[in-house]
Amino acid sequence: MFSVTEIKTSQIVNVPGWLGETVKMELKRPSILALAARGAIANPLMKTARKLFYNGVSPDAGDLAEEGRVLVEIARAAMVKPTFDELEAAGIELTDEQLIAIFQYTQLGAKALDRFRQLPADNDGDIHGAEVSE
Repeated sequence: MFSVTEIKTSQIVNVPGWLGETVKMELKRPSILALAARGAIANPLMKTARKLFYNGVSPDAGDLAEEGRVLVEIARAAMVKPTFDELEAAGIELTDEQLIAIFQYTQLGAKALDRFRQLPADNDGDIHGAEVSE
């Protein structure tokens, strides 16, 4: 058995930054269904939210403006530190890559962000380029 105080609802994760780096954000995983039920996702956006919920982000997901509004609402609900409103007040806008990464985190957890982790720099340059056949 566990107590309510033992339940962790957020996690510090690396998400894509603004200049190619990664940044740490504290995110939680809100339920899209709960957001829809309490009206955080407006009725006209429900069809797009449903597509995102079942299919994820894809080029064929639907109306880009609607998809963007849904992703913004999900980011608003997911961001703990910094909050979405704090960034907005500072004039900082999330990038498309960040919105998609946050959405993927809300659906799949930190494992979904593995592809955004920085790869080690190639310190030896292109020394093998001459050995590659045309």
